[in-house]
Amino acid sequence: MRKILAILGVILMLTATANAKSIRTPEGNMPRVQWAVVESAEGKMPQILEMGTRILAPTTAKESGTYALYGAIEKDNPNVLRLLEIYESDEAYRIHSTSEAFQKYRAERLPILSGLKILPVNAIVLEQKNHGVGTIVQTNHFEIAPANLAEFQEIISVEAIRAVGDEWGVAGAFVTAEQSRPNILHTMIIFVDAASYRKYFSSAAYKNFRRQVDSLIKIEDKVEYSPTKIVLTEKI
Repeated sequence: MRKILAILGVILMLTATANAKSIRTPEGNMPRVQWAVVESAEGKMPQILEMGTRILAPTTAKESGTYALYGAIEKDNPNVLRLLEIYESDEAYRIHSTSEAFQKYRAERLPILSGLKILPVNAIVLEQKNHGVGTIVQTNHFEIAPANLAEFQEIISVEAIRAVGDEWGVAGAFVTAEQSRPNILHTMIIFVDAASYRKYFSSAAYKNFRRQVDSLIKIEDKVEYSPTKIVLTEKI
């Protein structure tokens, strides 16, 4: 009986892992990653979203080097859209940002654009399910003392990989570090639904993760987002 249970445990573990993947370039390297924070004029964010869907999305879907544009609108500030952008390379980003469709989108949104910030980051972990749709997003901003940085990155990387591999409702977990200030980390977790969100943060595994990292964190800010629809990329 013990052998059967052990075999079943291995099968379940392999099944969970097989349903997850790390986002990498064809050469196995980390892709180019950046955050974009888009701020609209008061009440104009729905128009910016409509422009992106109508003008940009059809072209972006054909760009093999544009891996993912995962974004959501802040719950407490509906004029702010935060995007995690993942490209195969600098050249892939150049192709995307200089395309005719992007230039049209940029020009059309300009009159109702209140602010735009691009934050270059290095990817630490980019894990997601092979396919699926997420509806709940949370991002975190961590400031870590440089002396604790290596330990924190190792622990959060292990947890991100575990969460996507083991937790059905965790669609993606992404950990990045600012290029100019590598002890400042920005993360995104995408959940299938609200129940999955609640289940993860109340789980024993997450509580164990927090016990390991709480003493390493100097500053932490959490941002929650309005329900959305994020279709996971299948380009990689």
